[in-house]
Amino acid sequence: MRIAYAGLRRKDEFKALAEKLGFTPLLLPVQATEKVPVPEYREALEALAWGVDLFLATTGVGVKDLLQAGEALGLDLRGPLQQAHRLARGGKAARALRALGLPPHAVGDGTSPSLLPLLPEGPGRAALQLYGKPLPFLERALEERGYRVLPLLPYRHLPDLEGIRHLEEAIREGQVEAVAFVAAIQVEFLFEGAQDPEALRQALNTRVLPLAVGRVTADALREWGVERFFLSESERLGAMLQAFRKEVAWATSP
Repeated sequence: MRIAYAGLRRKDEFKALAEKLGFTPLLLPVQATEKVPVPEYREALEALAWGVDLFLATTGVGVKDLLQAGEALGLDLRGPLQQAHRLARGGKAARALRALGLPPHAVGDGTSPSLLPLLPEGPGRAALQLYGKPLPFLERALEERGYRVLPLLPYRHLPDLEGIRHLEEAIREGQVEAVAFVAAIQVEFLFEGAQDPEALRQALNTRVLPLAVGRVTADALREWGVERFFLSESERLGAMLQAFRKEVAWATSP
């Protein structure tokens, strides 16, 4: 079975594991990611160093990037974060915080709405680590609870137009039997940049099976009208591939 991979990070890991499980992987990333130059958000980092009451970590890589940016500026961010009430959006962010000696006080299920019941009431200052784009939903929720929000954008996502064209072509022309999405932004970039979104939607609902890592990615597929997909609620890429391999084996067994 041929499986396309729409992600950018961990491409080599996907390729190696897919081949080990008997799949034929095609690496067709639809996104590019760039670190935001530290001077662009220096003022926000300096404000974080002064201390916050609440810190929301949304991705593991973003947490690490923030600490590295602080070090580059000679700022102590670990101390202020130790004093803050820390929330992690999901497992990856939680693991990154624990590895840094900053275990979260509570962890969501990987979705932004899951953080809402975990938010303590303000007033206070809340630092929100963004993952490639603004998060108005969470910013409004924090403001409604009396917080002054400090958004922190350590990296941003950009569409890879060539990759989008190649993946759309592979899906519409049946060059693959499945396509793996590991983030909602990949689904959004693919449909927003598609030459024929309706033909793409039809192919994903009939001939090519989307694989979604996590509920957020699955929700993005639903929002674009894709109702048929394989969902792995684990946020781990390897666990998704292994679960799908078992599903394929079960479906094809006599």
